[in-house]
Amino acid sequence: MTHSIYAKSIPETDALMKIVENVLNVSSKLYEPNGQEKSALGAIGPIIHKISCEVSSNCSEIQGLEQRILRLLKSLEKFNWDAKIAITLAGFATNYAEFFLIDEVYTKNTTAISLLQLKRLGQKDIGNNGDTVKELVTKMTCIAKNILTLKIIQDNHPSTISIDITDFQSASYWIIYAILLCSLEISGQEVQRVLVDSIIKKIDGICSHFISKLKECQKHEQEQKIIKEQYEIYVRIFGRRHDDNVSILEPLLNCKEDEELIYSKDPMKNIKLKDLANGSVIIVLSSFDIDVYREEVSLIEAFSNKTNTNGLYHIVWLPIGHCNEETYATLVSNKPWYYLRFKSLVRQTVVLKQYARKEWGFDEKPMMMVLDNGEVIHHDALSLIQMWGDLAIPFKRDQETTLWRDHGKSLEFKFLLDYLHDDFTRVEKESDSQYACLFGGRMLQKSREADEKWFADLAEKLMKAANEWSNIKLKMAYLSANKEEVNLETKIKTEVRDKIKINKHGKEQILKYVDVQYVDVDQVSTVNLFWSRVRNIMLQLSILDENKTLEGNMKTLLDTTRGIVKYSSLQSTAWVLIGKPRTNEMIICGAELFSECLEQINKEIDGGKSELIKSYGSLIKALRVRLEEKGLGKNNVELVGTHCFKHVVYGDGMKTGGMKCVICNKAMKKVALYQCCE
Repeated sequence: MTHSIYAKSIPETDALMKIVENVLNVSSKLYEPNGQEKSALGAIGPIIHKISCEVSSNCSEIQGLEQRILRLLKSLEKFNWDAKIAITLAGFATNYAEFFLIDEVYTKNTTAISLLQLKRLGQKDIGNNGDTVKELVTKMTCIAKNILTLKIIQDNHPSTISIDITDFQSASYWIIYAILLCSLEISGQEVQRVLVDSIIKKIDGICSHFISKLKECQKHEQEQKIIKEQYEIYVRIFGRRHDDNVSILEPLLNCKEDEELIYSKDPMKNIKLKDLANGSVIIVLSSFDIDVYREEVSLIEAFSNKTNTNGLYHIVWLPIGHCNEETYATLVSNKPWYYLRFKSLVRQTVVLKQYARKEWGFDEKPMMMVLDNGEVIHHDALSLIQMWGDLAIPFKRDQETTLWRDHGKSLEFKFLLDYLHDDFTRVEKESDSQYACLFGGRMLQKSREADEKWFADLAEKLMKAANEWSNIKLKMAYLSANKEEVNLETKIKTEVRDKIKINKHGKEQILKYVDVQYVDVDQVSTVNLFWSRVRNIMLQLSILDENKTLEGNMKTLLDTTRGIVKYSSLQSTAWVLIGKPRTNEMIICGAELFSECLEQINKEIDGGKSELIKSYGSLIKALRVRLEEKGLGKNNVELVGTHCFKHVVYGDGMKTGGMKCVICNKAMKKVALYQCCE
């Protein structure tokens, strides 16, 4: 074993190498170590002396070089590879310097002449081999310096560069080999020219490799410096108010104030950047794959069409990423907003993306940053539109807090259903008789077909229970959370609609008093928007409820969204959300528990207890009584057989406040989620 797992560095390795450079005459500048360095270097003096003796011993034989190399490495096993190289070179330098000092002064000093004669007794003159030695020494020193520099960079900035440990091992081996070869040359021993040339070639290759590595590293460091400087520019421009919008737009869009912004749908509306100096401007940040996010794009386009008529906002699209000119032309051709010419697209996309991801939670999806007279008043107004619709306009600072304060207490179940489908939120004359039921997840029965049948049976039980109340309008839908569940929804939809048809028009005509409809919800963009809204609502209300002051409709909404997130985060768990859109009556619970309660209600109905069931006043209240008997708490969380759970927030959009456990109310640890298309 030639390297210990507990190998250590020498803090003064750099100082040692500077002294070695002076000794080997490869540095024209004399280096004088300070007191602390002298003390530390003194501690390794015996080791250097030992290496010096090992290097100079047995120089009369070229055989056994590999064994000597291994002995040297063994004696240095407790040091890191950079320290091994520095110490070995230091040991060699003492011999090298001694010989060449004598060689240099022997013509002037009689003692030196005699000493040189004694050292060369029985040996040939070094002759032209001195040039070979000097060449090897220069190359070895170059390698050592580059390794030390790379090691320092790697220790201080681990992410900057990655060097394979075998590079250090190989360099150490061949440097020691070259040192031993130089010792033979200095002592005047016969060394095959082929061997010398091969070692020179090997050392030269290693030297070139580390020079290349160092240049690569320095280039990367320079790029990182530029990125850091650009990042600091973004911090400055977004961190304070400016005299006008141009002060923000110029560095953000990387263009001058006379740059023209194009409006694809009407070239007559083209404007210059300086025309946006005052008023309100919206920057749409997104990836070039913006059309993938259909729901978000449709919201932005709807907003643009509304505001274009009154000129309240100018919308500019700023894509982040890489794209060719042809694709870009296609993308902007049908968008109702301003855009830059392709050659003027922002060049600091890496930095902007990094800043947006860290500060605003950007995750490729479109965001709407609002500027108002030189100030960023909201970094993602699209989330406001998703949550509040037209109530979010006009955008103001601290808009979310204001909206929750002004409208939170009057929020209804309908607020959760917005954007899912008009059939869920359309106001009927008899609004008290409207019910909406959403279900999702998996029961993970023996087969997918069994799951499909289970959900269809659940829907049938709900229809039968709802039939006890006159003129009920019950609308339901399955919400998927992944591709597998999208396929499941297609089958469930067919099964449920068949059940509705049979129960309404069959012989028994069970559905006499209830109008049941399975709503065809877009299982991709619309459902994704639903999940996004649920999480945003939960996060915002969790922040507002920091001191446990929420009550009424807002508290009900918080408990419900927490319940939805809880059940959707648990594997092998189906869930049900049911409520009356025009009230704050809503229940979220596990589908299995919900099914048991429906069975109990239907048994009571079949047993002649319809009046008792109706006495609760509504289907929701009847369900809640049965659910509470089975362990559902008033805050919509199952109390029996449950436990605290970990919730992973998608993205990183929450920059203030925190996230608390649904069950124990303790602050939860924030973790990242990397999710593929599945």
